[in-house]
Amino acid sequence: MTTPRETPCVSVNKLGQYLVGTPSLRKRIILGQKYPVDPQYLRYPAAAQAITEYLCEGRDEVILRYHQRRLLNARPESDFDAHRLALCAEALQRCLVARDGLSARAVASPADLEPRPMQVAGVAVNVRPEVLLRTVDGQGQMRSGLLKLYFSKHTPLDERAGQYIATVLQRFAEQRLEQRGPVDPNLVGVFDVFAGRLHVAPRAQQRRLQDVQLACEEIAERWHLN
Repeated sequence: MTTPRETPCVSVNKLGQYLVGTPSLRKRIILGQKYPVDPQYLRYPAAAQAITEYLCEGRDEVILRYHQRRLLNARPESDFDAHRLALCAEALQRCLVARDGLSARAVASPADLEPRPMQVAGVAVNVRPEVLLRTVDGQGQMRSGLLKLYFSKHTPLDERAGQYIATVLQRFAEQRLEQRGPVDPNLVGVFDVFAGRLHVAPRAQQRRLQDVQLACEEIAERWHLN
């Protein structure tokens, strides 16, 4: 049996789902975060690395096609591994189709930020953005932002969940990018890879931040009941 996490925590993507989920989904999310799967069973790290490389190395589609071929030609070690390789290759194909939806005006680099999570109402919110975005505005001032990748073939982000995630990303960016220029909300977002949709941080955030606070309070209260 998986060793449970003692203290309440949640990934930012799961928090977005939690905020718009049914009671049964919210319970499953808490259980999934308390009893995490073994890292070897995570499905999309290879796809996330390939997309990050693509964005940070000039957005050359050859990079995605190279990794797609590499994944499809790899020899799987198990049925799960074969399924994982196929899903990652499909995610890269979806990214190829939807790549125009990603901001091309910003300079991208790997987000080498301190991985320490945000603390919200007693819950450690793990953000871990993949990409740092930077651009210069009309006054010559550096602006910065963050991009998070979301992978789920059968559960796309709806508008509300995407905006919640992007809102938390912006607050995280404001806390961690102080030395890299003011945060531009237009450079903060979560990219739903399979849906091919970028959810950008909304302008109105106060109510959403209050909802995030309440959701984390609920997660903390229920953590030891499951």
